[in-house]
Amino acid sequence: MPILCYHTVEPAWDHTLAIDPVRFEEQCRQLVKRFEVVDVATLDHTRNDNDKVAITFDDGWSGVYEHAWPILRRFGLPFTVFVVADTMVDPDRVVDWVDHAPAKPLDVLTRDQVCEMHGAGVSIGSHSLSHQDLTSLDAERCYHDLLQSRDLLEDTLKSPVRSLAYPRGRHNSVVRAAARRAGFEQAFTLPEEMETMDGPLAIPRVGIYPANGNRSFWLKTQPWYLRLRLSRLWALAEKLK
Repeated sequence: MPILCYHTVEPAWDHTLAIDPVRFEEQCRQLVKRFEVVDVATLDHTRNDNDKVAITFDDGWSGVYEHAWPILRRFGLPFTVFVVADTMVDPDRVVDWVDHAPAKPLDVLTRDQVCEMHGAGVSIGSHSLSHQDLTSLDAERCYHDLLQSRDLLEDTLKSPVRSLAYPRGRHNSVVRAAARRAGFEQAFTLPEEMETMDGPLAIPRVGIYPANGNRSFWLKTQPWYLRLRLSRLWALAEKLK
């Protein structure tokens, strides 16, 4: 089952993380015609549900609330937002993980917005505590980062949080073990090349970006796309470019 990874929907931010609302609405229209869009929390990673697709957002940008959610509600589509926990609880927290960030401050979801979305049925997951590269941390620091992120989210939402998206999709055996120890039952990656898979703690997603036109979007939503992308054949083709 294709799992799509967006970051934000913004009309005025020219960045690889931001999809224009008009483009995003067209992509939603295509998904409704071709798939059953399901909540990723219901995912059975052992099954090949080629007629289904899931929508996720990383980082917890305010554009998800302001621009993406109204479109998704019109289509009646479920989705998941993975929130950097300390940006939600600390309004003075500076967003420092975006490459080529604009000069103006970047807005993330507030606690009230996260609670409103959750109360309306939107799934909320962790994107770690502070968006560090988890593979750069030792086992204990990684564990405490992930555990604290889950605790903050659960304290805010008053419900269990068992899903995690690794920052930048980066993970290794230490990170996966820390995620399991911290109580996460699902963890999502964002592979660009062959990588180690570990069942429900390394579930691959496909990144959707502004440069993806209609043909590219169609390709990325094919059930076989990730299998091809992560194959030795793709790696060989990349080397031959």
